[in-house]
Amino acid sequence: MEEKYSIPAEEFLNRKRRKNERFLDLMRGNLTEEQYWEELLEDMNWNITIEDLKRTSREYLNQPVEGTMEIVKSLKGKYQLILLTDHVKGWMEYLEEQNQDIKIFDKIIVSYELGNVKPDKETFPKVLEKAKILAEETLFIDDHEINIKRAKEVGIHGIVFKSAKQLKKDLEEKYSILIN
Repeated sequence: MEEKYSIPAEEFLNRKRRKNERFLDLMRGNLTEEQYWEELLEDMNWNITIEDLKRTSREYLNQPVEGTMEIVKSLKGKYQLILLTDHVKGWMEYLEEQNQDIKIFDKIIVSYELGNVKPDKETFPKVLEKAKILAEETLFIDDHEINIKRAKEVGIHGIVFKSAKQLKKDLEEKYSILIN
């Protein structure tokens, strides 16, 4: 935002934090993307449009974390791979169109379809039911500790993701899952 639209990063992030509950409503499918961006822009003197915000957010989503897809690809065929993601419909449509790697997953479960985001207590029981999987046979990997905590509350094992190198090490040492 700072580079493209001359909006100070801290100002943008502070505004986003103040609208966090509305952001979660967006991810749960209770608010349209346009409504969210309108509310974010309300009373701000930024020279940016809703279309600019939509385009920029989509570009940001399509930034892979180095080394992760190699790990996911090495697990394909050995394990059922399920992507649980907090996104809105438009973002998922963009990712499915722009990022062929997303097709590696056997199932994709999206927050707007569940009506819950990962930190919600109801999310993981719904995921287990929807995916027809057992908690004790499931390993959840996420970059937010609160999401791992929620998964563990229903018996799902978890790894907090920090880097591909750390994930590979945790998979091999804690779960005896060898990564090629």
